[in-house]
Amino acid sequence: MKGFSAWLLQRLTAVYMVVFIPLTFWIILSGMPWDFEAWQNLLNRTTVQLAVLLFVWALLFHAWIGLRDVIIDYLNPIGLRLTALSLVALFLLTHAIWIIKILWLS
Repeated sequence: MKGFSAWLLQRLTAVYMVVFIPLTFWIILSGMPWDFEAWQNLLNRTTVQLAVLLFVWALLFHAWIGLRDVIIDYLNPIGLRLTALSLVALFLLTHAIWIIKILWLS
């Protein structure tokens, strides 16, 4: 992914995160009781799970595009560049799997 499509995806993910984060804080500060059972009931709703999953996807893609551009721009030796890109991809992928495990398998 390069050029305009990377730029557009970065902007779209930023817009979703800018909407999601204040809405999440508003829900948290709305005065609901926040014990374990309340969190579990909230996160067991399919719409909430999908919204959180979409947020995680947006966050990971946003991070990938930004870090990829920085690595490509500032790491010139190809071996170092590929190593850094591989480590970032592995890091982001493991976190995506971890979040999916938390949302759907707990």
